[in-house]
Amino acid sequence: MSNFESNILSKKEKERFDRQFRLPGWNQDLLKRSKVLIIGIGGLGVEVAKNLAMVGVGHLILVDLDTTEYSNLNRQILFIDAPEGTSKAKWAAKKLKEINPFIQVDAFHSSLQDLPPYIFQEVDLYIAGLDSIEARVELNRRAIHNRKPMIDAGTAAYNGHVYVIWPFKNACLECDPLTEREQDQLGACTLVGIPRRPAHCILKGQLQFEQDHGRPVNVKNTTEISEIQNYANKLLQEYFPQSIPFTTNQIIQIIDNHEPTVITINAVMASLQSQEAVKILHHLHSSSEGKLGTLQLNYLIYNGLTGKFYELEKSPNPKCEMCGSNRTPLYKIKVKSSYTIAQTLKQIASEKNLPIDQEFPPTLFKIDSSNVMEIDPSLTFTNAKIRDYETVFISGFEDGSSIYLQFKIEV
Repeated sequence: MSNFESNILSKKEKERFDRQFRLPGWNQDLLKRSKVLIIGIGGLGVEVAKNLAMVGVGHLILVDLDTTEYSNLNRQILFIDAPEGTSKAKWAAKKLKEINPFIQVDAFHSSLQDLPPYIFQEVDLYIAGLDSIEARVELNRRAIHNRKPMIDAGTAAYNGHVYVIWPFKNACLECDPLTEREQDQLGACTLVGIPRRPAHCILKGQLQFEQDHGRPVNVKNTTEISEIQNYANKLLQEYFPQSIPFTTNQIIQIIDNHEPTVITINAVMASLQSQEAVKILHHLHSSSEGKLGTLQLNYLIYNGLTGKFYELEKSPNPKCEMCGSNRTPLYKIKVKSSYTIAQTLKQIASEKNLPIDQEFPPTLFKIDSSNVMEIDPSLTFTNAKIRDYETVFISGFEDGSSIYLQFKIEV
């Protein structure tokens, strides 16, 4: 059916999206019915949320635990008039409703780990604007367990990447674990000795400042930075006499460790994420002839100084512990809220031929939160506060195996 004949779009929406209607293969009704989860409302997330709001994705869910600060304003347009310290997710939701009043926007001032589990189940796809490997890996687990596409992206200086993870079609983040970069920053106990690298002189200066003043350094205070700079350069001259003295910029870069970024690179990568999201939604909800374009399932790298793109094919690793053939199995079951967890575990163990040692029974953990908690199996699902679509990890069967259980709670 033509977008112009839609019976779920208002007259104003038809006027607003008129130019989109004319695109070959476009389905505005489909986008109106779609629901997208955006984790991380920063340089990437702001741009993605703005783009999807403007094309008319009907329901956006924004998640971020961070608050606004003045340094956001060079690349995060939704926060232009936000007071410092405001919840990013909630302020962005308010602005997106002003941009497009015909959509629903929900905001969670929360980490992704503490988001209600049902949200990961009910949305169509996940979009990541994250700056943490740990958070990416956790979102990757949710994508695999819920079999939802995940669009990851990141920027570093003038470079960026975009990667669509389609569970069991291409490699997930656990198939080829990222090697964390070696960091110059060391614990205080290590820094009391002789600096092994020039950067350690700065960190020793920072540690000395904190010991002398009983508080962290204020990186916006030039006097405090100069104090650390003088201390660090004395050490540099003593231990690395051939080195050029540290500049103020170098001192701040080491102490206030933020990845350099600029809106132009953020905008390119977020636009690619947004375009893949539009295509994925058409692929998920269309018949074969209504699928829009070809999905990009390779790892895409962008060099902003040369203007070139590079693709890396990432095939699934059959030995991957998350999505490979020997992965820990996940079983999704419906349970009554009044049942005890022990009853359900006994039933599942019988069905799946999992031996339980009565003297040393398996241990159960709630893992869909920032604090992994052990569960008393004698409790009911209500008393254990297990939520809809909550995932529980169970280890310690007699044969050494483990499983995941995900529960649909019925009253």
